[in-house]
Amino acid sequence: MPAPVPMSNKLFTGQIIVNAGNYVANTFTVEPGMQNFHVVGHFTASGGLTNDIQAVLTTDDEFQNWINAHEAKVFYSTQPTTTGKLDVGPLAPGRYVMAFSNKSGLVQRQVFAEIEADWVARR
Repeated sequence: MPAPVPMSNKLFTGQIIVNAGNYVANTFTVEPGMQNFHVVGHFTASGGLTNDIQAVLTTDDEFQNWINAHEAKVFYSTQPTTTGKLDVGPLAPGRYVMAFSNKSGLVQRQVFAEIEADWVARR
């Protein structure tokens, strides 16, 4: 029987600029065989008068609803916030989006984020 091997991949690290009226997204795929897949990390926003950002983790399809302010099924989301932590999973195989939105902002925001995907592979 193959031994379990812990794996990880950085989704966001360091400073991210999110322009006014826009978003920054990272799309990733959970493949069959990626066991106990979790997205973990934290973020802090600054810029403008309110120092806030919205964050979301959802499927590729549901992201289109969320980013257009429609009802969406999400695994993690925030209202405008300055800081947040997440530990979401396990996620089933599929395509997902982790994003920061400044769609309602009038000025750019800086987001400092350390968010990664962790899972176990069998080798």
